[in-house]
Amino acid sequence: MSKMSPEVDRQVRIELLRARAAVEREALVHNVAGLTASLSPSHLVKGLVPRLSAGNMPMMAWQAFSVVRRYPVIMSTLSAIFLRGKRSRLLKLATAGAVGWQVYRGWRARQASDAATQAVTNPVPPTSRPLSF
Repeated sequence: MSKMSPEVDRQVRIELLRARAAVEREALVHNVAGLTASLSPSHLVKGLVPRLSAGNMPMMAWQAFSVVRRYPVIMSTLSAIFLRGKRSRLLKLATAGAVGWQVYRGWRARQASDAATQAVTNPVPPTSRPLSF
């Protein structure tokens, strides 16, 4: 078997490095897209809201604590909102309104998706007339 020349060896290494860089770029794009989806506000709310049962309160408290620890800006924002002086009442009302609106939008989206799922599972609409043969 003949030995490869240094120039061919160098070209092979360069191509391998280019291929590795392309694979790493693809992995980075995939991971950034996954991170973006997992950190969206709707995904964070969906992660917290379905677990609102009374028996699961310790788990919810631990999850809220871990979210606040992970994102300290949440705690500083909440303290700034609720511990202010003069403008706090208006700010509290605006915050409560914004949170309420987001919860309402989520509820309506869930109702619409449930209705769409029900329409898919039951494609024949009920009739008020009996079937005639």
